[in-house]
Amino acid sequence: MPDRPRFPVAVALASGFTSLVIAFIIGGLREIGEPARKALIVDLAESHVRARTIGLYYLVHSLAITPAATIGGLLWNLSPQTPFVTAGIIGVAGTIIFAATVEERYAA
Repeated sequence: MPDRPRFPVAVALASGFTSLVIAFIIGGLREIGEPARKALIVDLAESHVRARTIGLYYLVHSLAITPAATIGGLLWNLSPQTPFVTAGIIGVAGTIIFAATVEERYAA
């Protein structure tokens, strides 16, 4: 989770091709935890509703990200950096909320 806020900010701060490549490498680092997160979702689901749980997860995930392109486009109209800075702020806020509310035994 902590890598998420860095990616949009890194893109917004990129000043050339090399720094943009570095920003996308930073963005790719967040995918390292993706298999573990999906495995945790599957592991926590009861076996008789596992398929439904995974389907519900992807439905909620898709519904949550569907408006992102439109919102990003509207923010882009303000300035090209605005959607990236906004995403970075939301990521930092999410990380802080996670750290403040999740018990350590559930965070690992």
